[in-house]
Formats: sequence, C-alpha cells, structure tokens
Amino acid sequence: MIRYLVFIFFFIFFVLSCSKEGCTDSTAENFNPNANTDDGSCTYPPDLLRINVNSSFGSQDFFLDSVYQTDEGYFVKFTDLKFFITDLKNGTNTLIDAALYDYRETQNKLFNSAGDFLEFESLTANIGIDSSINHDDPSMFPNDSPLNISNAGLMHWGWNTGYIFISIEGKVDTLSSGNNFNHNFSFHVGTDQFLDSVAFDNLIWSPTEDGHKLDWSLDLKTFLNNPLSPIDLKNEFLTHSGSGQLLLAQKVKNNFLNALTP
Repeated sequence: MIRYLVFIFFFIFFVLSCSKEGCTDSTAENFNPNANTDDGSCTYPPDLLRINVNSSFGSQDFFLDSVYQTDEGYFVKFTDLKFFITDLKNGTNTLIDAALYDYRETQNKLFNSAGDFLEFESLTANIGIDSSINHDDPSMFPNDSPLNISNAGLMHWGWNTGYIFISIEGKVDTLSSGNNFNHNFSFHVGTDQFLDSVAFDNLIWSPTEDGHKLDWSLDLKTFLNNPLSPIDLKNEFLTHSGSGQLLLAQKVKNNFLNALTP
C-alpha cells in the first residue's frame, strides 16, 4: 500500500513538473513555444480592416483616361476621381476619422485600419468634412491625417473656403467622333452646405489573409446618367460650388451619393 501511494505521489509530481502553462497557439502574439498546457492567455493582433471602392462605368471596368460612351452618345474620359469620407462609424464605434479616396494614387483602395469587423456590420459616414473642422488650418492636422495639407493637396481650396469634398474631372467629345476631346468638365463639390452622409446596413465583411474587407461600388455611368437628374456634359460641365453653380453642385453631389453603393 505504501509503495502504491509513493508511486502515485511521484507520478503526480512528475506530471505537474512537466506541465507548463501558457499560450500554445502559434498564431497568437504571446505564443509560448515552451508551454504544453494552454491557460487561455493568448492575445491576438486586431484585424486589419480594408474598404475598397471598385469603380465601373456601367458593366465596364473603370480606368482613368479610358474612353466610355454616355447615353447621349458622347465619348468621355475621366482624368480625376477623388472624394473625402469622414467620421466612418457604427454608433459609438469609430472605424476611421478621415480617408481620401484618390483613384489615380490607390485605384480601389479607400483605407486600411485596425478593428473588429463584428463591430461594423452597419456604417454611417460623411461625404465631405464637417463644418466644425472644415475651416481649420490644414497644416495643423497630424502629418499622417488625410486632412493635413501635405496629403490633401489640391483637395483643399484655401483656409477660409475649406476642402473639396468630391472632385471629378475629365474630357468629353460631344461631336461623337471619339478623337476630339477638347471639351473639359470639372466638378468640385465643397463648402459646408454640401456636406452629406451615407448609411449602409447589413454589411458582409469578407475574410482576407490579415483581416477582413468590404467592397463598395461606384458606377460613373450611374453618376452621369441618373434617370432622375442626368448630367449633360455638353451644357453642364463646370462647378466649383460657387455662386451661380450651386444647382449643378447639388446635382453632382446627389448623383455621386446615388452611384456609391455597398
């Protein structure tokens, strides 16, 4: 009996001495290769969340400087496509404060940000900059902020006027020859009165190697040929949101919001 108890004692002692608790998941930040018993202490890096804006012209892939045909028969090519999105959040959970979409620089990428995708199954955001900061000195924002003048660049009009919220530029051939792109168009929507918002619900994030992503769509044909308010590039080709250009600025803003979908 005594031998049996001694055997049990040494067996338990051996098991306990060989057992080392810790994080045993090799994908965790605090993985312990010497641990053989998981103690539930594993910690993981936050997801890298990415939102893409996949631009198109109807059923065609979209590229700057490529030629497309409008419903009026005009040939058009876009040379600039930019917009600001700010205060992207779900309730009290903020995903990002600001992002600048610049197709020529990043094509479909809107932004990357660390976060938990489960907290962002719905999103609201401003297209543009809230009046509380739209007139701040753009050089005073953090260097890595899209609102800093070094990053905003030509998307800022000047300290008093503020930021350009939406910039869409290009050239159009209204003679339908396809080779006479001598008619420019420039849509710059900004100023406090043209701040607007979007709200997307029931979002489905797709897994990636390092997190999750959302793919939004921006249809430039829908932008131009909105059935409720089409833009005729022959006659409606310039707005900087100033006096005498407000109706076209409103149309550009509304059509843009209608063309941007989750």
